[in-house]
Amino acid sequence: MKLALILFVLLITSAISLVTARHDTRKLVTELEGERNKGLQIQQEHARLVTEKSTLSTPSRIEQLAIKKLGMEYPNSKDTILLPPPLVRGNQ
Repeated sequence: MKLALILFVLLITSAISLVTARHDTRKLVTELEGERNKGLQIQQEHARLVTEKSTLSTPSRIEQLAIKKLGMEYPNSKDTILLPPPLVRGNQ
């Protein structure tokens, strides 16, 4: 009778441990999936930002902004000054 009671207690303890372990495992798997989804979202956001950066930094866009917002313009011949080449000194 004692042996049966001990075995019954061990069986119940084992069953509770099994249920607890499965619950913890499911909880961790759910958490892992959530983190994977966050990682995918971050990768997609990074790809979007890289594309946006390359679009915003194209030479034609920068040129348009320089002309429109900063009032810059190409120099003409009267704004250009040519400097003579430097004098070359011999070895002294």
